[in-house]
Amino acid sequence: MESRQIEGWQRQKRVCVALLTFTSITLLLGLGARFIPIINDWISGPAQPMHAIAEEGAKAIATATANEYPVIVTKAEDEGCRSAQPVPSPYFDDVVYVLAYSERARSYCLTIYEHFPGGSMGANVVTLNEDMGQNYGRRLPVSVKAVPVKNHLAVYPQRYLSLLYWRAKVVFPLTDMTGLNAHGHEFAPTTQNSTGMGVELNFQEMRAIVARRHDSVNRALSATLEMLAVLAVVLALWMGMIYRSFREHGRRYSFAVSLRMYLREDLNAIQELAQRHYLLKQQEIHESLRAENMFKHSVEQAREKLQFLLQSSPDERIRTEIERCLERNQLEEMRHLFRQFQDQASQKTYEERLALLLESLKPYCPVEEFEQYRNQAFTHLDNSGFRQARDFVVRMHDELKLKSKEPVEDVSFQDLAEAERTEDAKNSGPKLVKPK
Repeated sequence: MESRQIEGWQRQKRVCVALLTFTSITLLLGLGARFIPIINDWISGPAQPMHAIAEEGAKAIATATANEYPVIVTKAEDEGCRSAQPVPSPYFDDVVYVLAYSERARSYCLTIYEHFPGGSMGANVVTLNEDMGQNYGRRLPVSVKAVPVKNHLAVYPQRYLSLLYWRAKVVFPLTDMTGLNAHGHEFAPTTQNSTGMGVELNFQEMRAIVARRHDSVNRALSATLEMLAVLAVVLALWMGMIYRSFREHGRRYSFAVSLRMYLREDLNAIQELAQRHYLLKQQEIHESLRAENMFKHSVEQAREKLQFLLQSSPDERIRTEIERCLERNQLEEMRHLFRQFQDQASQKTYEERLALLLESLKPYCPVEEFEQYRNQAFTHLDNSGFRQARDFVVRMHDELKLKSKEPVEDVSFQDLAEAERTEDAKNSGPKLVKPK
């Protein structure tokens, strides 16, 4: 169950990371496309001020003629503007206006075509239709054969066209107005000149028209950036929810999962690391508890040894020092004091040493029985020596302890008996003489 949950979080994290990476890269590219001028202008395309001027001129003609005639705007970079010819007849039944602009030549050519009935067209007959360009006037449902009867050529200075560019900084009022006017026709780009149709071309409006495609691109980029930003926030929140859930899971193992680890490592690997960390922690706790228990046991053993010496020592000074040591309850101090008094006990006479061993029998037998054992022990001391008497006391101690069913091992007596054996072994070379 736990492994399936971790695997599910890992899959969600993988999807979030992939989507967030893609979203972040796209967002950065979008920011560059939106705010780096050279990239933004490349996406928007070059400015087309002559197209904007021709478009506004066509709208003005269509409005002035009440949409009675077709007004077509077309791009013609290499065509001339001298195609007009004398009118072959004063009777015409249709008129078509064609505005051909050239960005390279900074000009547009307005040509007025007339259709004459009866086939009296003359030279330079042109077939006109709606496929030529954008029509801003009356529709032209069928192709029409017409002849050009009038041309109007307008050439604009580069300075004026550069001011229509959306990144150009324009300071009003404009100076040297004569240097900004178009040449060769009655159309004018400023409010002081007109197209001959009674329509003025406003400079600010022309700038807005030239920047129209650029503004549309920027609006689309801004909307895309907003959506990408919202998506990035949603993905980040999703990642945060997974991280919080996984971090809470890690706390069950007393394992802190950092954000960096969460982002860089596989969640299954982190889970295995957390489990190993938890096991090591448990082992450390068990080792610590065992060491603590061993220390407590050692303290209890040392206290038992000193308690035995305290009960068996007739010296008041030694008893006082043992009591103070027991109050301080310091393990090393109690061990040192026991070794010190154990060495002193080993220097006592055989009678004193035997009496000290006999004291261990008192908890296991009545006073009358203790006196019997005491007499037998001293009888062994007088007849056979200290070793036989000591072995008798040790044997009696073990038998009485078994009879009493005492569950706790008498560590103090065992240590004292062992010390007596060790001391006796040291002195087994030259035979000791019982002091009188």
